[in-house]
Amino acid sequence: MIRRLLMAPGLALVMLAAAPSGVEASCAGPASLPDQIQAAALVFVGTVVYTSDDSRIAYVRVESIWKGPRLAQNVKVFGSPVAGANTATSVDRRYQAGTRYLFVLSSAVEPLQDNDCSATQPYTPALASLAPADARNPILVEGPADPVLNPYWAVPKIGALTVVLVVIAAGAFIATRAVRSRKR
Repeated sequence: MIRRLLMAPGLALVMLAAAPSGVEASCAGPASLPDQIQAAALVFVGTVVYTSDDSRIAYVRVESIWKGPRLAQNVKVFGSPVAGANTATSVDRRYQAGTRYLFVLSSAVEPLQDNDCSATQPYTPALASLAPADARNPILVEGPADPVLNPYWAVPKIGALTVVLVVIAAGAFIATRAVRSRKR
Protein backbone atom coordinates (compact mmCIF):
# COMPACT_ATOMS: atom_id res chain seq x y z
CA MET A 1 0.00 0.00 0.00
CA ILE A 2 2.76 2.46 0.92
CA ARG A 3 4.66 1.46 -2.19
CA ARG A 4 1.65 2.51 -4.35
CA LEU A 5 1.44 5.85 -2.55
CA LEU A 6 5.12 6.50 -3.21
CA MET A 7 4.85 5.47 -6.88
CA ALA A 8 2.01 7.92 -7.68
CA PRO A 9 4.07 11.13 -7.33
CA GLY A 10 6.95 9.57 -9.26
CA LEU A 11 4.66 8.49 -12.06
CA ALA A 12 3.10 11.97 -12.18
CA LEU A 13 6.57 13.55 -12.54
CA VAL A 14 7.49 11.18 -15.36
CA MET A 15 4.25 11.96 -17.23
CA LEU A 16 4.74 15.69 -16.71
CA ALA A 17 8.27 15.54 -18.09
CA ALA A 18 7.11 13.54 -21.12
CA ALA A 19 4.24 15.92 -21.93
CA PRO A 20 4.77 18.21 -24.94
CA SER A 21 5.91 21.70 -23.96
CA GLY A 22 4.02 23.58 -26.64
CA VAL A 23 1.40 23.25 -29.28
CA GLU A 24 2.37 23.41 -32.91
CA ALA A 25 0.15 23.80 -35.92
CA SER A 26 -0.27 20.72 -38.04
CA CYS A 27 -0.43 22.22 -41.51
CA ALA A 28 -0.08 20.40 -44.80
CA GLY A 29 3.30 20.40 -46.47
CA PRO A 30 4.55 23.61 -48.02
CA ALA A 31 3.31 24.34 -51.50
CA SER A 32 4.69 27.16 -53.60
CA LEU A 33 2.99 30.51 -53.18
CA PRO A 34 1.76 30.57 -56.82
CA ASP A 35 0.22 27.12 -56.28
CA GLN A 36 -1.47 28.28 -53.06
CA ILE A 37 -2.82 31.38 -54.82
CA GLN A 38 -4.15 29.22 -57.65
CA ALA A 39 -5.88 26.88 -55.18
CA ALA A 40 -7.32 29.70 -53.04
CA ALA A 41 -10.93 30.87 -53.30
CA LEU A 42 -10.12 34.47 -52.36
CA VAL A 43 -6.89 36.43 -52.68
CA PHE A 44 -6.58 40.14 -51.96
CA VAL A 45 -4.17 42.78 -50.74
CA GLY A 46 -5.21 44.92 -47.80
CA THR A 47 -3.93 46.83 -44.80
CA VAL A 48 -4.97 45.88 -41.29
CA VAL A 49 -6.47 49.01 -39.79
CA TYR A 50 -6.90 47.56 -36.33
CA THR A 51 -7.33 44.22 -34.57
CA SER A 52 -9.38 42.67 -31.79
CA ASP A 53 -9.66 39.33 -29.96
CA ASP A 54 -5.98 39.23 -29.04
CA SER A 55 -5.02 40.30 -32.62
CA ARG A 56 -6.85 37.30 -34.15
CA ILE A 57 -9.54 39.42 -35.84
CA ALA A 58 -8.32 41.92 -38.44
CA TYR A 59 -10.32 44.88 -39.70
CA VAL A 60 -8.90 45.32 -43.18
CA ARG A 61 -9.03 48.07 -45.80
CA VAL A 62 -9.04 46.14 -49.08
CA GLU A 63 -6.79 47.61 -51.78
CA SER A 64 -6.76 45.07 -54.61
CA ILE A 65 -8.67 41.84 -55.25
CA TRP A 66 -6.60 39.27 -57.11
CA LYS A 67 -9.03 36.36 -57.09
CA GLY A 68 -12.59 35.68 -55.96
CA PRO A 69 -15.68 37.85 -55.62
CA ARG A 70 -15.59 41.62 -55.26
CA LEU A 71 -15.32 42.77 -51.68
CA ALA A 72 -16.36 45.90 -49.88
CA GLN A 73 -13.60 48.37 -49.15
CA ASN A 74 -13.62 47.32 -45.48
CA VAL A 75 -13.82 43.68 -44.37
CA LYS A 76 -13.27 41.66 -41.23
CA VAL A 77 -10.99 38.59 -41.34
CA PHE A 78 -11.06 36.00 -38.56
CA GLY A 79 -7.65 34.44 -37.97
CA SER A 80 -8.95 31.68 -35.70
CA PRO A 81 -11.72 29.10 -35.88
CA VAL A 82 -12.70 30.08 -32.32
CA ALA A 83 -13.32 33.49 -30.78
CA GLY A 84 -13.30 34.96 -27.34
CA ALA A 85 -11.04 35.34 -24.38
CA ASN A 86 -9.22 32.33 -22.99
CA THR A 87 -9.61 30.32 -26.20
CA ALA A 88 -6.87 29.42 -28.60
CA THR A 89 -6.02 26.86 -31.23
CA SER A 90 -2.80 25.62 -32.76
CA VAL A 91 -3.62 27.39 -36.04
CA ASP A 92 -4.45 30.89 -34.76
CA ARG A 93 -3.09 33.68 -36.94
CA ARG A 94 -2.35 37.03 -35.33
CA TYR A 95 -2.30 40.26 -37.32
CA GLN A 96 -0.36 43.48 -36.85
CA ALA A 97 -2.28 46.76 -37.17
CA GLY A 98 -0.79 49.00 -39.86
CA THR A 99 0.69 46.06 -41.77
CA ARG A 100 -0.18 45.42 -45.40
CA TYR A 101 -0.91 41.74 -46.15
CA LEU A 102 -1.50 39.44 -49.06
CA PHE A 103 -4.53 37.46 -47.83
CA VAL A 104 -4.79 33.96 -49.35
CA LEU A 105 -8.04 32.40 -48.12
CA SER A 106 -9.52 28.99 -48.87
CA SER A 107 -13.08 30.31 -48.72
CA ALA A 108 -14.71 33.45 -50.10
CA VAL A 109 -17.82 33.04 -47.93
CA GLU A 110 -18.36 35.47 -45.08
CA PRO A 111 -17.31 35.49 -42.34
CA LEU A 112 -13.88 35.47 -43.95
CA GLN A 113 -11.73 32.83 -42.25
CA ASP A 114 -7.96 32.63 -42.21
CA ASN A 115 -5.50 30.63 -40.13
CA ASP A 116 -1.79 30.14 -39.65
CA CYS A 117 -1.70 27.36 -42.27
CA SER A 118 -2.72 29.65 -45.14
CA ALA A 119 -0.29 31.53 -47.37
CA THR A 120 -1.40 34.88 -45.93
CA GLN A 121 1.70 36.98 -45.35
CA PRO A 122 2.95 40.55 -45.04
CA TYR A 123 2.97 42.14 -48.46
CA THR A 124 6.37 42.87 -49.99
CA PRO A 125 7.31 44.46 -53.33
CA ALA A 126 8.43 41.02 -54.53
CA LEU A 127 4.81 39.81 -54.32
CA ALA A 128 3.71 42.43 -56.87
CA SER A 129 5.01 40.17 -59.66
CA LEU A 130 2.31 37.63 -58.72
CA ALA A 131 -0.55 40.12 -59.15
CA PRO A 132 -2.87 39.17 -62.00
CA ALA A 133 -3.46 41.62 -64.84
CA ASP A 134 -7.18 41.61 -64.03
CA ALA A 135 -6.86 42.59 -60.33
CA ARG A 136 -9.91 44.61 -59.26
CA ASN A 137 -10.62 47.42 -56.84
CA PRO A 138 -12.98 46.87 -53.91
CA ILE A 139 -16.54 48.13 -53.84
CA LEU A 140 -16.68 51.62 -52.36
CA VAL A 141 -19.49 51.78 -49.84
CA GLU A 142 -21.49 55.00 -49.52
CA GLY A 143 -21.54 56.52 -46.09
CA PRO A 144 -18.84 57.30 -43.60
CA ALA A 145 -15.24 57.65 -44.64
CA ASP A 146 -14.30 54.65 -42.52
CA PRO A 147 -17.22 52.57 -41.22
CA VAL A 148 -14.88 49.89 -39.89
CA LEU A 149 -13.14 52.30 -37.55
CA ASN A 150 -16.35 54.00 -36.44
CA PRO A 151 -19.35 51.64 -36.41
CA TYR A 152 -21.37 54.35 -34.63
CA TRP A 153 -20.89 56.98 -37.33
CA ALA A 154 -24.66 57.66 -37.51
CA VAL A 155 -25.06 58.41 -33.79
CA PRO A 156 -24.01 62.10 -34.00
CA LYS A 157 -26.27 62.61 -37.01
CA ILE A 158 -29.22 61.01 -35.24
CA GLY A 159 -28.49 63.10 -32.14
CA ALA A 160 -28.40 66.33 -34.17
CA LEU A 161 -31.64 65.41 -35.93
CA THR A 162 -33.28 64.70 -32.57
CA VAL A 163 -32.22 68.11 -31.22
CA VAL A 164 -33.60 69.85 -34.33
CA LEU A 165 -36.93 68.01 -34.00
CA VAL A 166 -37.20 68.87 -30.28
CA VAL A 167 -36.52 72.57 -31.02
CA ILE A 168 -39.18 72.58 -33.77
CA ALA A 169 -41.69 70.82 -31.52
CA ALA A 170 -40.99 73.24 -28.66
CA GLY A 171 -41.34 76.21 -31.02
CA ALA A 172 -44.66 74.88 -32.34
CA PHE A 173 -45.90 74.32 -28.78
CA ILE A 174 -44.95 77.86 -27.70
CA ALA A 175 -46.50 79.39 -30.84
CA THR A 176 -49.73 77.43 -30.32
CA ARG A 177 -50.00 78.62 -26.70
CA ALA A 178 -49.34 82.20 -27.72
CA VAL A 179 -52.13 82.07 -30.34
CA ARG A 180 -54.57 80.53 -27.84
CA SER A 181 -53.79 83.13 -25.17
CA ARG A 182 -54.50 85.96 -27.65
CA LYS A 183 -57.88 84.50 -28.58
CA ARG A 184 -59.06 84.64 -24.95
